[in-house]
Amino acid sequence: MDFSLDTSEKIISVVVGAIAIVTFVYKRFFAPRGSATTAPLSGPVSSAASANGTNTNTNNVTVTVSPPSSPHQAATAVDLGKTRDVATLKRNVRVLFIDDDKGFKTVGVLKKMGWEHTKTVTDITSLEQLALSEAHVVFVDIQGVGKAMRYAEEGLGLAQAIKRRYPEKKVIIYSAQEEGERFHQALQEADYNLPKTAEPIRFEDTIVRVLSDA
Repeated sequence: MDFSLDTSEKIISVVVGAIAIVTFVYKRFFAPRGSATTAPLSGPVSSAASANGTNTNTNNVTVTVSPPSSPHQAATAVDLGKTRDVATLKRNVRVLFIDDDKGFKTVGVLKKMGWEHTKTVTDITSLEQLALSEAHVVFVDIQGVGKAMRYAEEGLGLAQAIKRRYPEKKVIIYSAQEEGERFHQALQEADYNLPKTAEPIRFEDTIVRVLSDA
């Protein structure tokens, strides 16, 4: 049978159309779910898509919390100048006594009263000495200290140097002498002064006072 050119083109068009229809129906109703390849989405999923359940995007977020490198670092993080809670101060404040008098009992009493980080050194050999750089409150005896760094006025010269090097530290001068240089510049720059014979509770009150006045 002979077909004209127009008739052949019509047959081809019908066949191609039928194939397209069959392919569409197959994909729409018979193809396995998830067989179609979908390009990955970038950017956040819209709230409407999430609500309709048409797309799910799971983001894993990892948060790393670094602990303090040392107990000292944690202690200095406390805002010591804004609390009058004595229990908190006792746990966190580092108190240093610079005193060569081995018979001075106040330091031991303060430890028994709960001031956990209280220590004594007989003198300071450097203003960068660890015991000094760590301390929040520094008590300096006027006599017998400051000699290692050759301060002519001993404890007064040392106290003045500490306060000028570390303005944020609380420096307290004490002495067993009832008479002394009352107008020395160190006494003016120090945060407080009291007699060495004062009761331990006065030393404790002084620590709380100077920190609360920050």
